[in-house]
Amino acid sequence: MILRMPDAATPADFELLAHSREFAEFTSMLRQLTGLNMAINTPDVSRTHCSARPSADNPLCTLIRSRPQGQAACNACDRLHHRRAAAAGKPIRYLCHAGLVDMAIPLFVQGRHVATISCGQALPTPASQSGAARLQRRLAWLGLPAERLRRAYARAPYLRSAALDGVLGLQNLFAGQLLSSAQRIRELSARLDRPEIVKARAFVERHFTSGGPSLRATAAHVGLSPAHFSHVFSRACGTTFVRHVQSRRVAEARRLLHGSPRSITDICHACGFGSLAQFNRVFRAFERCPPSRFRARRTA
Repeated sequence: MILRMPDAATPADFELLAHSREFAEFTSMLRQLTGLNMAINTPDVSRTHCSARPSADNPLCTLIRSRPQGQAACNACDRLHHRRAAAAGKPIRYLCHAGLVDMAIPLFVQGRHVATISCGQALPTPASQSGAARLQRRLAWLGLPAERLRRAYARAPYLRSAALDGVLGLQNLFAGQLLSSAQRIRELSARLDRPEIVKARAFVERHFTSGGPSLRATAAHVGLSPAHFSHVFSRACGTTFVRHVQSRRVAEARRLLHGSPRSITDICHACGFGSLAQFNRVFRAFERCPPSRFRARRTA
């Protein structure tokens, strides 16, 4: 199935897809359920984005790529098979140069190949002594330490063929949803070019960590009455002004909870919330869990 976005492609399409919240969440869930990593690549594989932590990478692939010639072989293999998937216009499953099962799902915007989702790096058969010996013979040209190669092989994921087919089908469905979501974002961005909205969003960006910005203050800043501004903002942004401010504060809270040792109370006030009770209520409404659980889940 060729996946398409109805508008013409732009250079920002890869960034929009790679850094979407949907991609990060789906990648995390797939990893938890199957042990497989998922990444998104530019068509020439010059850029690859994976939202998983480096520690979650397949240890066998990490070891192979630790050698420059291994990295080069992996990139060449990816380019070859990603081109095959793009030419076929559909997802494919294949064996990489190291004999691992990989998948490629091409993404198209108006007929133009803009990205490829990759996944897999799974053993084709359950780990065994004979399998380890075959792998060592296959990768002898890399000169990898035999014991490190055996340990990495033993820790590599394995899924049965039927399960891998299911993963490939699931990713294909997700790819369609990802493109649909990106298209909605692009349409919304076009509406956000209205000068009053650009000015209002910039005002929010400067003041969301303080007690403001209120709807009335922002409306005065852009030169509209509160009622008219509320109508214009909701129509352009697809959400109310109050919810937009809350969303921006929650986004900042997510960033600090994930990457900062600051206490939850400090983060609450740093993001412009008036109280811990309000912070917990608003954060839970967006993330379906309190800030403390969100932080624990991210650092687990």
